[in-house]
Amino acid sequence: MVALVPSEVLAAPPSREDGIDEDSEDQLRRFGAHLIQRAGVLLRLPQLTVVAAAALFQRFYFRKSFAEFEVRVLAMAAVTLASKLQEHPRKVVEVIQVFYRLKMREVEEEDGSASYAGKPTPLLDPTKKEFHDAKKELLSAERNILRELGFEVNLLLDHPHRYAIEYIEHLQRPAELAQKVWNYLNDSLQTSLCCSHQPQNIAGASLVLASKDLGVNLPSKPPWWETFGVQIKDAELIASEMEGLYLKKAPEYFEVPRRKKEVFEPMTPCPSPPPCGPAKSPSDEEDHVDEGETALSRQDSTIDYERLAEVIAESETDFAKCPAGSPPGEELKETQEKQEARPDHHDRGERAKDRRKRDRVSESCSQSPVKRKSVKKAPEASRKGKDGKESRRERERRSKRSNSSESRKKKR
Repeated sequence: MVALVPSEVLAAPPSREDGIDEDSEDQLRRFGAHLIQRAGVLLRLPQLTVVAAAALFQRFYFRKSFAEFEVRVLAMAAVTLASKLQEHPRKVVEVIQVFYRLKMREVEEEDGSASYAGKPTPLLDPTKKEFHDAKKELLSAERNILRELGFEVNLLLDHPHRYAIEYIEHLQRPAELAQKVWNYLNDSLQTSLCCSHQPQNIAGASLVLASKDLGVNLPSKPPWWETFGVQIKDAELIASEMEGLYLKKAPEYFEVPRRKKEVFEPMTPCPSPPPCGPAKSPSDEEDHVDEGETALSRQDSTIDYERLAEVIAESETDFAKCPAGSPPGEELKETQEKQEARPDHHDRGERAKDRRKRDRVSESCSQSPVKRKSVKKAPEASRKGKDGKESRRERERRSKRSNSSESRKKKR
């Protein structure tokens, strides 16, 4: 089962919004599919790859309008993408050159004759700007196909050609019937049947048309459509649509005016400049006081002269009690200095210890590395006396050690 295009989208495709009517859209669809088939022949692609490209082409235009993507560009992108999906990749340069040659074959003279009839068509110079523009448009269209179809395009490429081959092999009918069914399926690529019907029903419709043309009877007991899981009513409806395709004229290309790109306004437009002057905080607004209230407060704030006279009198009495020549508070400073100059015995000892530690650290830092080693060996040197001779205790200890070691050796 293949995911089909919803019925409401089939009834109103996106091209209707750009003023493209149903007949014009049908003509553009047939032209694009026919162009893909011709390019597949020149590129020597398998038919299933061409079928995949046509299916991508038809499905994409139910997502986007013909006014947004040009038919030739999208056909190039569909062929390029389908060749990758079906593991028959073709170079982008080859695809561009093939579609350019097909375009040049449509060029006509003033009298209506083809300009390159019976002549080799020219190739596009890869160094020109036209080639680089075509490559850029092709790659952009390829990305759009993948994005619009959800990047899971392999799930949408279940072709009716595979079912038709299985039907003919199972029925064991002549090769002419198989070729006729194949031709009908190739012609159905010019329609949008792959977007609205399941592939097994399309294969059943082509089998019905081919059997009618060749007069080949299909088994009815049991019915062949039940054996193959084909809905016969749907197959008959598809067959009638395919027959109507042969009543139409050959598709011709016509240029569709491109949709103008919409210019979106910024989501956050620039705000108007703030008014001149310093900004105010919310606290300023809350603490705002009217001018009338400030005037009243200034009038009410009077000086207490009585309290001021009392403070001055107190300061004068304190100044009179102080000895002559010394400002107030000088005695307190002198007592503090005397206390600091005469610390207690404990503090004096602590300070002396700290001073000795600092002196030792400074001496060790100032000495060279050789001297530091000698300082470490000082305890060993202190064992000797001032004359450099060992003391009496050290000689006794050494003799005891030697005697004990000799006694141990004898015991062993």
